[in-house]
Amino acid sequence: MRHTQTQTQTLTLDERDIAVRELTVADIRNWLKTLETAPAEFDLVGTALIDGVDLADLALLTDLTPAAIEAFTPSQIRTVFNAARAVNADFFALRAKLAEIGQAALAQTPPAPAAT
Repeated sequence: MRHTQTQTQTLTLDERDIAVRELTVADIRNWLKTLETAPAEFDLVGTALIDGVDLADLALLTDLTPAAIEAFTPSQIRTVFNAARAVNADFFALRAKLAEIGQAALAQTPPAPAAT
């Protein structure tokens, strides 16, 4: 059996080459584990700025550092996201399914009792 390399796409943005790579199954499992053990701190901008991706995930999907991503404009981030989504369609499908499962679970959770 031949081992094939992960798919990589090079994106040029403002004269900078950005490598967008396809995640392996192991990468996806590790990503999921980090979600399960992530600290309770919530980054609203990182989570909600671009629908369908967390800015922290772009560092995993590309060779960009979190600091480099912070220096981009939203339109530049969307360009990187679109390339990452094209290379990682299965990852983003899983991410959408997990969001649906989470929303369904929250909808079925009874409200917490009021404090007395």
